[in-house]
Amino acid sequence: MDLKNKTFILTGAARIGQNVAEMLNEQGANLVMTYFRSPQEAGALGVRIQADVSKEEDVQRVVETAKKEFGRIDGLVHMAATYERVPWKELNEDAWTRSMDTIAKSAFLFGKIAGDEMLRNKGEIKGKIILFSDWSVLARPYQEYLPYNVAKTAIIGITKSLAKELAPSVLVNCIAPGPILKPPDLTEAEEQEVFEKTPLKRWGGAEEITKGVRYLLEADFVTGHVLTIDGGRTIA
Repeated sequence: MDLKNKTFILTGAARIGQNVAEMLNEQGANLVMTYFRSPQEAGALGVRIQADVSKEEDVQRVVETAKKEFGRIDGLVHMAATYERVPWKELNEDAWTRSMDTIAKSAFLFGKIAGDEMLRNKGEIKGKIILFSDWSVLARPYQEYLPYNVAKTAIIGITKSLAKELAPSVLVNCIAPGPILKPPDLTEAEEQEVFEKTPLKRWGGAEEITKGVRYLLEADFVTGHVLTIDGGRTIA
């Protein structure tokens, strides 16, 4: 897919998402960026729209806004997520629901609503969808993150299922990031532990995720795939 003049919806565009947005903007794409609380979460590029991505009416409004602004929707990069630590003694239904709704339910809603809109496009390849999982659920799920782990595992199932449902017109893939950006509250000892458990011994940087997004958006013979960008963490 040539990215120029194509319209993409980006969710969860803070931090790594800003790098993705800049790449798409440089390629001449139209952007619709969602945010939950503050417009600053979506950066300064494209059309910004407030949305709770776990609510069907909000997802529908995002899709309708993109269609109204640019006439069509060509792709979705869905990065919105929560990363909530929940110790066993604090684990309850609310914690489960928060992660499942924000991560898994939102991916289903966007996949269905945006997917239906993409199917209306002309051409052999009518659209691209990229969802985000996590390297850990492929190998070693994080302790005290049970709802998050389950929701990110569900993303892989949603990716493969959407890829079958929407084939051959809309391609659906998933990225499973590893140690990309250093968390702001990470201690020096914890950072050293990350390096010890990562064969490439460093943080990947947002640009590595952007390279993966660009590849999946431009490749026209890849669907239902989980692209792991983790510096070798899953094999350590």
